[in-house]
Amino acid sequence: MSFLKKIFGNGDESSVTTPAATANAGNGSSKEVKFGRYTDCNKNKKQIEFWNTSVSKFKEKAYLDSFEAFLNYIRDEEANNVKITRGSDSIDFELLQGSKVVRGKATASKIWAESPIIQMDNPSIPVMRKLMAINYTLLYSKFALKDNVLVMKFSSNAIDASPNKLYAALKELAKKADQQDDLLAAEFASLKTIDTDQIIALSDHDKEVKYQALVSWINDTKTEIAKHDPAFMAGGIAFILLNLSYKIDYLIAPQGTLTDSLEKIQQMFFAKDNLTTTEKNKNIMAEFDKIANWPKEKVLAGLYNVKCTFAIANPAAHKTVMDMMFDERNKVGWYRDNNYPQIVEAIYSYMTSYAFFNYGMVYPVSDMLNLAMHVMNHEYYEKFGAPVKLVDAGRVLNTAAIKNEINRLVKKSNAEYPFVKLDPNVLNYTSVTNFIDSLIVELDKFDLRKN
Repeated sequence: MSFLKKIFGNGDESSVTTPAATANAGNGSSKEVKFGRYTDCNKNKKQIEFWNTSVSKFKEKAYLDSFEAFLNYIRDEEANNVKITRGSDSIDFELLQGSKVVRGKATASKIWAESPIIQMDNPSIPVMRKLMAINYTLLYSKFALKDNVLVMKFSSNAIDASPNKLYAALKELAKKADQQDDLLAAEFASLKTIDTDQIIALSDHDKEVKYQALVSWINDTKTEIAKHDPAFMAGGIAFILLNLSYKIDYLIAPQGTLTDSLEKIQQMFFAKDNLTTTEKNKNIMAEFDKIANWPKEKVLAGLYNVKCTFAIANPAAHKTVMDMMFDERNKVGWYRDNNYPQIVEAIYSYMTSYAFFNYGMVYPVSDMLNLAMHVMNHEYYEKFGAPVKLVDAGRVLNTAAIKNEINRLVKKSNAEYPFVKLDPNVLNYTSVTNFIDSLIVELDKFDLRKN
């Protein structure tokens, strides 16, 4: 494989600590299942202080101290996603990103990191051709070969590794490594997944609930779309299909190939091509048909929990989120006035799940939007042990329970956001969609100042 190493390099320039994979306490013994994906925009006061320290130490050329403060900045104590070992003249670190571990080392003169992605026992030109193409899109990291293992790696002289650059570089490396292991294994049968002990297995019950929900939601969507003229109702059908995609991402939170398929569906719709909405809808439905026909084992293989250090969605201003929601909210009227209740709810569900996928939101906002998802999907939440029944038989809202939940979330927010207020008595509890609409109006008024 030496000719491939000439092209891709190898991992021998560094001495990254590679301890045996740490046993994860969440290896299936935990019943908790969290919907959605990790967001790193909820930095607390302590983390912000670490960032400021990292910046100031870097300016003072105290690089090792700057690196240590930076690693503490990205460390989420609740998620336990980063390990730091400070020595007299170096720092060993390890961070988790999905199914991958990034291990690195820093000294006063250099910092480097790498993540084993997949094992390739025999040279493969198609694999290398694919990785070369990806390499050209990367800004800070690259694929390399190390002892028949494909790795992603990053290195920099300390003088060039400012906190901003370090954040961007490690984020690129970690996210790309997490993405590519499943995709490469699915595309090339000769490759073997490695170093995945840190993933958190779901119980058989949770996997089965998610699988059955996936199949049911796709079939229900096909049934609903069949009721409508594909040309006349192209806009409404698009909302139904996009909602299905973002809803699956938030509520099932799949990994690997299913995530890639969902992203492909979203790209198909928003692509700037010459296809009409009707044509795009047809192509997207064909993709969902493919997913519905996957072997069950293929779907289950991508259902597990993970710990992350970097979020998929970048942090967004509250106004950005609410502007999107009000733009979409303006499209509800015609469907409501012409008696298309399923499309009306699909639009509210779409704007909520779209926000989770595309925007990193602070928890006072994301908690309230999760409440909206709970109300729209109450049976699904209850199957995962939701402690409060928010919707009764006949989709009648449990007003008292919802008000109590809103008050609890506001109280939780006030620990860091003292100006957040929401009076649950002003909301409309006459139907699911009326409630979501009134909640969005009040959410737009959130004062997210911390002092």
